[in-house]
Amino acid sequence: MPYAELDSLYHHVLGNVDNIEAVKQVLGVLVVVNSNLDHPLEFMNHMDKWLCWQPGETKACLSQLASIIECDEDYKNYVDDGVGVISILHASLSDFLLDPSRSHQFYLCRGSILSECAALGLHRLHHQALDSFGVLLPSLK
Repeated sequence: MPYAELDSLYHHVLGNVDNIEAVKQVLGVLVVVNSNLDHPLEFMNHMDKWLCWQPGETKACLSQLASIIECDEDYKNYVDDGVGVISILHASLSDFLLDPSRSHQFYLCRGSILSECAALGLHRLHHQALDSFGVLLPSLK
């Protein structure tokens, strides 16, 4: 197996995080969703907003992945004072996460990730409509 050492590293790092489900949500956006976007979600504050999390949750979630994910907090842009840019450090991480025979419990199913993101998008639209129009829309089940 040509990827045995890398796979072992990824299993070790991911196996030691506190909240693997939250980590998988962020990785799912980075690996699956961003590959389909013209303007990828690469800033921690944008990831927090997209996932409907409190500010700083993405940073906390990724703090245990410093050996495979970089969160550059020194990045400055014209919109926000300081925005952390998220970068996957190893190109092979995406291949690992998308291959169930290699990643096992850390596998990211494209269909599930895209479905979850569609549900998040509908949730956000529902709340934006409520905020904008003051109208309570029927809940989606």
